Amino acid sequence: MDDYCDDEYYSGIDEYDNDDFQKNETLLSQNELYQEFLDRLEKIKDKIGEQSQVVLNILIFFNFEVQNIYEQLLLSNDSEKLKVQLKEQGIYNVSNVHFHQNMICSICLENETQGFSLDCNHKFCKNCWNQMIEVQFISQIPLVRCLQDQCYERLPHSFLEQYPKYKQIIIKRFMQHDDIITWCPGLNCENVFKCLTFTNSIKCPCGVKFCSKCREEKHHPIPCDILKKVLEYQQSNEYWAILHASKCPQCGRLIQRTEGCFHLKCLCGQHFCFKCSGPWEKDHQSSFYTCPYMNTNKNPSKYALQLKNELQSINNNIKIIEQSIQELKQKIKKVKLDPLIEQSEKIIQLLKTSKSFLYYKFYLMENKDVQIYEQTFHQFQEELNDFVKIIEGKKLEVEDNEYSKDRTIIEFINFNNSEKKILSNLKIKKKQIKKYIVETLIM
Repeated sequence: MDDYCDDEYYSGIDEYDNDDFQKNETLLSQNELYQEFLDRLEKIKDKIGEQSQVVLNILIFFNFEVQNIYEQLLLSNDSEKLKVQLKEQGIYNVSNVHFHQNMICSICLENETQGFSLDCNHKFCKNCWNQMIEVQFISQIPLVRCLQDQCYERLPHSFLEQYPKYKQIIIKRFMQHDDIITWCPGLNCENVFKCLTFTNSIKCPCGVKFCSKCREEKHHPIPCDILKKVLEYQQSNEYWAILHASKCPQCGRLIQRTEGCFHLKCLCGQHFCFKCSGPWEKDHQSSFYTCPYMNTNKNPSKYALQLKNELQSINNNIKIIEQSIQELKQKIKKVKLDPLIEQSEKIIQLLKTSKSFLYYKFYLMENKDVQIYEQTFHQFQEELNDFVKIIEGKKLEVEDNEYSKDRTIIEFINFNNSEKKILSNLKIKKKQIKKYIVETLIM
């Protein structure tokens, strides 16, 4: 492992080396993944004591939440009552498919056609059945009931297995509630892993490192629940409103400013400042276009805007480096790019780490004292940005030497001691920030 591999998780679990990867995390093919599902189905079948088709019907009914099934059907005092209700809905029916020649379809009324029915003997042509199957699969629903109104018979699992889309839906629904199965969140990556124990960092062959529990890009040492809270807030209407509006300090009404100065008047009569959401004090009147409190008040709009801008800056830097390296790989022939690619990959990983640090900074702003953390994180960000500029400079150096006719062509790009020292300092600061996070989590 290089010097920039990750430290211990706050719970004390170490990152796995290559041998451990083989033991703990297994990359599954689609066939292996489906077999995992079938194996799990057999275990549930043994506990419930029903046929595979009935167990699958129950899984679908309970949205594949296995623990809930055990509690409701095996442990609850009302389990018998629930079974009666499930039987009324056809959950315990095990139907067979019966094929017919020269039949009349009960829907399209096509005569002398081929089709099939279930044990209910409601006959429909293949075309009508296939249309219903397609509609269900588009809706990500892995069951197809009889086309007759109010009939609860359904196509058996053994019949639907012939459709690849059915298997994909079953696998997807199954994975959502299985702690052992996890998948890579990388863009357009479909890799799925089986994990024997929790690990904070799985490195996918696509290059993305992610958490096996929440399936988000690696956020060590920040707990999944804190990351989830911030990410959900980013997607909420409240976040949008805070970015584009200001809350009245008297009635709480959100008011959006389209133009003009910061002095707002709410419908309730309260005069307040758009920037700090505080009452319009005498200090504000020195300038209607600046706010003396915007950098000191715990103003939610200030923090939300910082999160938005800083996250956008980090993502832009990652994109710039990735695009630069991709461009160089395509057009550079004379200069060896290995050192530049290696350092670029390191800085990209550090930029991704800074995203999780940024999420924790936002969490601290809402919950605890942030000053010490913010200072260290700010220094970390500044040095990251400095090294991004170094990478861009090296890219230009490569291009200049590649096409220069007057100068000697260099074979590879060197990083001098001062540039290497920046990376070394980034590593130290990364450890300091992680240490601070761990300490604040256990306080």
